[in-house]
Amino acid sequence: MQNFMALSTLTVQRLWLTVSWVLLLTGMIFAPTAAAQGEDQSQLTVVAQALNLRSGPGVSYPAINVLQQGDRIVVVGYDAATDWWQVQLPDSQTGWVSGSPAYVSISAGTTGLPGPAATQPVPSLSGPATTSTIVFQTASGGPIYAINADGTNLRYLTTGLDPALSPDGQWVAFTRWDNPQIGALGSLWMINGDGSGERLILEGIHQPKAPVWSPDGTQIILSMTYGEHLTTERKCSGQLPRGATDVTVKVEGKDDIVYCYTLLPNPYWGMRQVNVATGQFEDLNYDTNSISPTWDPINPTRLVYDGGWGLVSLDLTQGTSWPLTVDVQDHSPVFSPDGTKIVVSYRQDNHWEVHVLNVDGSGRVRLTETSYLIWVQQELNGETPHSYNNAAPTWSPDGSRIAFLTDRTGQWEIWVMNAAGTDQRPLFPAGTLDGISLQYQGMDERVLSWR
Repeated sequence: MQNFMALSTLTVQRLWLTVSWVLLLTGMIFAPTAAAQGEDQSQLTVVAQALNLRSGPGVSYPAINVLQQGDRIVVVGYDAATDWWQVQLPDSQTGWVSGSPAYVSISAGTTGLPGPAATQPVPSLSGPATTSTIVFQTASGGPIYAINADGTNLRYLTTGLDPALSPDGQWVAFTRWDNPQIGALGSLWMINGDGSGERLILEGIHQPKAPVWSPDGTQIILSMTYGEHLTTERKCSGQLPRGATDVTVKVEGKDDIVYCYTLLPNPYWGMRQVNVATGQFEDLNYDTNSISPTWDPINPTRLVYDGGWGLVSLDLTQGTSWPLTVDVQDHSPVFSPDGTKIVVSYRQDNHWEVHVLNVDGSGRVRLTETSYLIWVQQELNGETPHSYNNAAPTWSPDGSRIAFLTDRTGQWEIWVMNAAGTDQRPLFPAGTLDGISLQYQGMDERVLSWR
C-alpha cells in the first residue's frame, strides 16, 4: 500500500507536468522566470536524512550545498529528462535535487507546479564513462570504495557487504553482520556516495545480503536466512543439489540413478522488501533457497532471483513465481538497464564464467573463456593447465558494457568488456587500485555496482 501511494503521488506529479508542457507549448501559460518565497508557490520537502544540492540536474554536476531532512524549499523548475527539480533557497541560491520520492516530496501551491526550467549544459567530460560511478567491496564485510568509471576520485566509504548504488547514483545500500556465524543477526544501511550521511534502515535481520533497489528508489529487497538446517546432513536422492560434497553414485533398477551426498550446513535463504524511508518491511513468497534478487528496471512488479535450481521470476503483485532456467550453476543475476538481458556468474565445472541470457531465459551466450593457447602456455611454464575465473558481473549505466572480476593476472582485478563479450581489458588505468586487494569467495557476493 505504501509503495502504491508513493507511485500514485509520483504519477499525479508527472501528469501535472505533462499538462504544463502542453499548455506551455500552446502558448496558454508562461514558464516562470523567477520565484519569490511564499506559501502560494510549489514547495519541495526533503525526506532523506541529507540531500546534495547540485549545480545541474544530475549527479555529474558538483554539489554546491547540502539540504537536511525537513527543509522546505521553493520549486522553480523541473527537468523531465532526469527527473530533477530546480529549487531556490531563502538566500536566493538556486540548485538542483533528485526528484526521487525516497529523497523529496512535492506540494503544489496556488500557482501550481512550475513549467520546465532551462537545462544547463552538461560539464565537459572525456566520455560517457567519466560521468558514472562504480562502488565495490574488497571482501564481504570489508572496506567499500567508490570511484569514477574513468579511474578518478577513488574514495573510501565504509565497511559492509554487497554495496548497491541507488537508481540515481546518489546513495549506496549495503548490509552488515554482527558476526560471521550461521544465523547471525545483521542490518541494512545506506550511505551517500561521497561517504557522508550513513544511516541505519533496518536491523535484526538474519544474515542480510545482496540488497537491490526498486526502479523508483523507494524500496530495497534483500536476501536473508531463515530455517534450522544448521548441521551437516547425509542424504540420497535422484538429483544432485548445489553444494553437495562426498558424492557417490549408484544405479537402482534399470535406469534410476541415485546420488548419495553430504550437505553442509545451510540455513536456507528468503527475501524481504524494505521501505527505505520508514524501515517497514514484508517478507516475500520464496523457495527453500531464494537469493541474489535483481529488480526489473522496466517492470517494477517483476523480480528475478536465484532459486537454488536455476533462475526464478517473481510477480511482486500476485506473489506468483515461475522458473526462467533450470541450470543449477546460474548465480547472482543482474538485469541490464533496458530490462532485456540478464547477466550471471556461472559455475563452469571448477571455475567461474560470465554468461548472458534473454529476459525470458532463452538465448544463453557465454561471454568469457580461457583460450586453449593459454592452457598450452601454462603447461610450457610447468603449470597444471587451468581456466581463469570471471565472476560478479554488473552492467554499465547505458548497458553497452559489463564490468566483472577476473583473476587471469594472478590476482582479482576489475575488468570490463563490451556487452557482446568483446574487448576484455582492465577497467582502470594501471596503478589505480594499488594497495587495495580484492577477494571473491564464490558465495554469491555482489562485489560491483555501476550507475
